Amino acid sequence: MIVVVDGASGRVSLADADNLKALSVELRDCDAGSADIGDLGRVEGEHAWLDIARLRALSPLAGDAAWNAGFDATIDYAGSKGWTDASGTHVRAHLS
Repeated sequence: MIVVVDGASGRVSLADADNLKALSVELRDCDAGSADIGDLGRVEGEHAWLDIARLRALSPLAGDAAWNAGFDATIDYAGSKGWTDASGTHVRAHLS
């Protein structure tokens, strides 16, 4: 999954939603210091902390049971690697 942050339009969208093996944030026409991901989370250094529920809702595949199961497995894996926050509500993603 790739969260696309378009600094020119201010739009945040999700690309490659069916790829549950990777999660990143692509910054277009902005940099980490100026990126605004709105209520999806926050940018900190070279990473973004994404609200898991909002990330799920951003996906056009969120209504699909198999995709939801895969998404949950992805988040569980991220948690096992320490890539979720202490509350379990946000997941860390690399900026690209």
